[in-house]
Amino acid sequence: MIGFLQQAVTGLMVGSLYALVGASIVLVYKSTHVVSLAHGQLVAFGALFFWLFFGGLGLPAWISLVPAFVLTALIGILIERLALRPLIGQPLFAAFLMTFAIFIALEGVFVLYLKGGSRSLPAFLPAGNLTVHGLSIPINQLISFFVAVLLFVSLSLVFKLTKVGLGMRATAEDHRLAQSVGVSVRNIFSYIWILSSLVAAVGGIATANVMDVYYMLPYIGINGLIVAICGGLDSLLGAFIAGLLLGVVENVGAGYLDPLVGGGVKDVVAYVALLLILLIRPYGLFGLVRIERI
Repeated sequence: MIGFLQQAVTGLMVGSLYALVGASIVLVYKSTHVVSLAHGQLVAFGALFFWLFFGGLGLPAWISLVPAFVLTALIGILIERLALRPLIGQPLFAAFLMTFAIFIALEGVFVLYLKGGSRSLPAFLPAGNLTVHGLSIPINQLISFFVAVLLFVSLSLVFKLTKVGLGMRATAEDHRLAQSVGVSVRNIFSYIWILSSLVAAVGGIATANVMDVYYMLPYIGINGLIVAICGGLDSLLGAFIAGLLLGVVENVGAGYLDPLVGGGVKDVVAYVALLLILLIRPYGLFGLVRIERI
């Protein structure tokens, strides 16, 4: 029983990182109805920028966060202004393909910089393990988990209590109707890309703290997309819960099934979970079912 609980708790820690990446994708979809693949690169570049200032230049960790966030947000706003804004009014599939093209282009830059190597972040969170009733929890991962929870609560409050959040909710419902009541849809698009880029950067830094900055880091965005789809592309709560569930299922599945099948369970379990959830709930666990009259 302790072994199962240990696997599950470790999965929760990893799942919180998936949830952050999924939340960044949900934020964009809620306001623009564009499913973004580009956020995988925002995750990777957020971590890379942090390493450049913290590990490369030797600045203190908390100071290094500022330029890392600013540069990641700058990439996000450039993607929105230069690549996606000209596609307003075009089919949404065109915008989806554009985000895929951005992912491939930025991947070339990312891999070219790393040159096949990896970059390890110096320790900036407390080390060691916290032992609770026989369960061992890495303190740095526990801090990342609570940061993720705090970020989700903050995002929910932004959407519910602020004027910008109200504009985002109005834009998510109907772009033209939002414009008719004075909401600047273009500005909302910019705000949402900046906000989602910052969330992706946090997810990237937290992930790199566990697995380093290396060439596969952008593909965490694929797990984030799976989380967003499973939870519901318009639900932040769904992204959080689906991320935690995916982390637990991956870790527990790998722990118990890898010895039986020779490994690789963690690489496929996310896609199996996605298939099963879409068969049962095509709009995701917490997604809104939209009925269109023609």
